[in-house]
Amino acid sequence: MLRRISDMRAPAPLHAELAAELWVRGFEGDLAPSSGDRIVSATDNSIYQLLPQLVAFPRSIDDLVRIVRATADDRFKDIVFAPRGGGTGTNGQSLTEGLVVDVSRHMNGIIEINPTERWVRVQAGVVKDQLNAALAEHGLFFPPELSTSNRATIGGMISTDASGQGSCLYGKTRDHVLELTTVLLDGTVWTSRPLDDQELQQIQRQTDLVGAVHRLVDAIQREQADQIAAHFPKLNRCLTGYDLAHIRDDRGRFNLNSILCGSEGTLALIAEAKLNVEPIPRHSALVNVRYGSFDAALRDVQELIRFGAASIETVDSRVLGLAQNDVVWDQVRQYFPEDDGQRATGVNLVEFVGDSELDVEVPVRRMTEALGAADPSRGRRGFTVAHGEAEVNAIWTMRRKSVGLLGNMQGDKRPIPFVEDTAVPPENLADYIAELRALLDARGLVYGMFGHVDAGVLHVRPAIDMKAPTQEPLIREITEEVVRLTSKYGGLLWGEHGKGVRSEFSPRFFGPLYPVLQSIKAAFDPRNRLNPGKIAAPAGGQLLAIDGLTTRGQLDRTIPASLRSAYDEALHCNGNGACFSWDPNEAMCPSYKATRDRRHSPKGRASLIREWLRQLAALGVDPVSEAAALRKASRWRDFPARLRNSWAREADFSHAVKEAMDGCLACKSCSGQCPIKVDYRPFARNFSRSTMAAICGRCGTIWSARWNRCCPHLAR
Repeated sequence: MLRRISDMRAPAPLHAELAAELWVRGFEGDLAPSSGDRIVSATDNSIYQLLPQLVAFPRSIDDLVRIVRATADDRFKDIVFAPRGGGTGTNGQSLTEGLVVDVSRHMNGIIEINPTERWVRVQAGVVKDQLNAALAEHGLFFPPELSTSNRATIGGMISTDASGQGSCLYGKTRDHVLELTTVLLDGTVWTSRPLDDQELQQIQRQTDLVGAVHRLVDAIQREQADQIAAHFPKLNRCLTGYDLAHIRDDRGRFNLNSILCGSEGTLALIAEAKLNVEPIPRHSALVNVRYGSFDAALRDVQELIRFGAASIETVDSRVLGLAQNDVVWDQVRQYFPEDDGQRATGVNLVEFVGDSELDVEVPVRRMTEALGAADPSRGRRGFTVAHGEAEVNAIWTMRRKSVGLLGNMQGDKRPIPFVEDTAVPPENLADYIAELRALLDARGLVYGMFGHVDAGVLHVRPAIDMKAPTQEPLIREITEEVVRLTSKYGGLLWGEHGKGVRSEFSPRFFGPLYPVLQSIKAAFDPRNRLNPGKIAAPAGGQLLAIDGLTTRGQLDRTIPASLRSAYDEALHCNGNGACFSWDPNEAMCPSYKATRDRRHSPKGRASLIREWLRQLAALGVDPVSEAAALRKASRWRDFPARLRNSWAREADFSHAVKEAMDGCLACKSCSGQCPIKVDYRPFARNFSRSTMAAICGRCGTIWSARWNRCCPHLAR
């Protein structure tokens, strides 16, 4: 059975030459041209898949400078590159077909903590929960709360100007950035911070790139003030990329960081950040209000806001129902009882925090008394109150698992992100969602909803089978409708998770200001090589389109249905990346924690298995039947050949898969803690025992390491 294939697509010669150039220049980090590293970096938490040609893991600012200066050489003028942090983006922000610059592996140090002045300096690859664990002993924390906080990096948070729960109290990432150290595309290492007019004028006199961008951005702020006021919505989550509305801060100082925060890696490479941190509230309570309908929960928000809560979150009946099948429900069930035998179809979670018990109990008492005396026609069914850190955190854990819980729905249709972080004024949220639900219902789509109702942000994930060609056009149809609806209700398509591939709608939202965004991009990146096609494209450049990139579903479609069924867990990994958890006290996933190599994570293994299955399918090979046949073969028949060729090993993608599987410790953490309930132990056992068929990249022979049939190249 001879079928000739090569070991996946090799890196382009130009990228191989770049790797050699970087080594010559003294690059100290890791360069990964292997098929395994590249396929693992080809996806994030979005529907897209773009295979990079090379992955770089810099070890320092000097390495970032080496990358920038090497790619500035005319030999490499066609190479594009994009920075990557936790890889949790829902819109393809860090995906590229060029060079990936991943700071998470090595540039993850906490440089300095100043508890007296309440600031910290960190490298871009530090994970948010890692930072908060270090700050906790000082009674401090970095407040923008994210559901992905155990794997989201500070650099990624800055790049998308991330925010989440409690943003009405604590603001967004940008509100806590004091200084940013970035590497500009001329190789300059620049630390940006708020500047008074005298400092600004001094920098503007510089003749380099630093002076040019300061002159341009300052001129935009002075000359376009009226247009900016007219086109930038007055929203808590006014996430735009290149935030022109905040070039001057509340004290009138010029702040370039308002342009860099939310720029999604299109302007510079973020290396370090100095961040403001806040005291940890000593007391907290959570009022959990149940409703007879989700619409009632949304319409009640304006009433709840008046009690001055730190945050108000909502969860619909679908997420609650899925939570009941998860281990998290055992810790929170008492707070969501049934009412006359009926489950709530919507809940609002209203949190109060303070430095003293009295600071919390007074507003809680005021709210619960009002709830008890309220007109039942509002749709409220009842409420419970959780007191203390342990109880409150248990409920928030359930809420933070919403994305994963939705991904655990059964069937080929799975909830996916593409219109799931819209923002409208909170007073318009209920009417907006009513229309959004109507357009989803009209298409017969199942969906779940949850989010930050105090900020007017609701996450909506329609369940679509991206493997079905007839379903794929729904991405365009629904997005266009949502763009229309958010405009109608005074909001934005992107309220929290950045633009990414959705940048094609930038000209539509910003109108006459879009050329201003283009001028900023052109000033920082005149060759349009840094994460091109996102946020803004210089004149003559093209923005990416939501239906113009390869999706995971399109690639999975090439795998026969029988194989998709046999490898169901791998194909239903939704890319959320919960297995990238930084927390050393959390079981998930020890092989990843030990290596910081994402190939050795459940998500990484899923990506490798999918690619392996696609390659087999292209050859017309069924690994299930091959494995069954091989298991019946004689164990000792080919022993002499195996012994003779045990030292030989040729490049083959099957080796990449097996290497990742060999790192599995069978600890059961993926089956227990993965919200999708992916269990890789059977795959790992199969590959370790080598009962799965492999393919020789040299002669194309179907082979099993257990029996060593036919092929000397792969014998071990």
